[in-house]
Amino acid sequence: MDVSFLGTGSGYPTPCRGASAIALRYEGNVWLIDCGEGTQTQIMKLKCIRPGNMTKIFITHLHGDHMFGLPGLLCTISMAHKPPDGITLSDDLGSDGQATNNSKTIEIFGPVGLRRFIREALNLSRSALSFQYVVHELVPEKDQYNAAKSGDPSWDKWNPDHLATGPLHPSELGSGRNIFLDKAQQQWHVCMTDKITVIAGQLKHRIPSFGYVFIEGSKPGKLNSEKLIEAGVPKGPLFGRIKNGETVTLDDGRVLNPAHFIGRPQPGRKVAVLQDSCNSWFMKNMCYKCDMLIHEATNENSHQEQCVKNGHSTPGMAASFASATESRMLVLTHVSQRYKHHITHEVGDNDVTTDVLEKEAKDIFTGPVAIAYDGLVVNVMRKADP
Repeated sequence: MDVSFLGTGSGYPTPCRGASAIALRYEGNVWLIDCGEGTQTQIMKLKCIRPGNMTKIFITHLHGDHMFGLPGLLCTISMAHKPPDGITLSDDLGSDGQATNNSKTIEIFGPVGLRRFIREALNLSRSALSFQYVVHELVPEKDQYNAAKSGDPSWDKWNPDHLATGPLHPSELGSGRNIFLDKAQQQWHVCMTDKITVIAGQLKHRIPSFGYVFIEGSKPGKLNSEKLIEAGVPKGPLFGRIKNGETVTLDDGRVLNPAHFIGRPQPGRKVAVLQDSCNSWFMKNMCYKCDMLIHEATNENSHQEQCVKNGHSTPGMAASFASATESRMLVLTHVSQRYKHHITHEVGDNDVTTDVLEKEAKDIFTGPVAIAYDGLVVNVMRKADP
């Protein structure tokens, strides 16, 4: 499992930092978190991310620097994905005009309004896709509609229709779910695979914003082959039966308990992505003991008042949250374009660098701290045995 930072800037893309986009790679699949303008170009630069391997996309909120690149990326993925031999797009549409080719489906998750945005963008541009897609929408709570920035229109005066209407795009599946808050657990249950569970929590921003937590299931302990050989167990099917947790009786009558030959289960890894937020504490329990906490830090601590007014965080705010959740590693992203990074940019004498952000986070958080830059790839390590 590794995390690739495709776009780490705030507000808009520049030659130095792209708009928000993060890719989680796991066992050959690519899951994208946010898709600001230019994300497909950032993917091409990084090269280790293949658009054709993308299976799930998670959008944190509907501000443009987090989702304006999505229609274009879907079209790029379409060119990377080829339908089965002999099948064309027109052949792939059923009598109802919907795609019938099940060889690839991309699931897209995000706040209410995302389904309408994608459908209208693709329909109006007459963009044909060579795969199916489905949009599942997270339904915000009423208190998430708060215009925190001075000058933003209030939701009472400007509340556009967020519901998708009209015909589906030919490749859109109409089976998208509405995902509501589980009030007992105070989280949105986003999706679950056989190895990873994804949940979401509330962040405070100028529009409804969600943080995503990716939780890997534990892996079975390793089989101690040497110990089995010492016990006189011949290599072969018995090894597999014991590995699967089966109690085995040998020809000499001895009964082997698999617990004596299998190590402790390996705990799964946990990654949280908390983008635009001026208050992440709603998600404290969900983010407890993250192996990697990715948190926005738009401006340095001395700008906190204005930063919070705009719905954002400082390194000190992110580090305090990382400490409270006992996270193992903190990665700061969504950095204001005013901060230059030594690794990727030519820094002038008068430039403000990300060093100040890193220092402010390290003053509070004692674990490893990294300032994300476009192209950074971080491996998510498993916890070492105590």
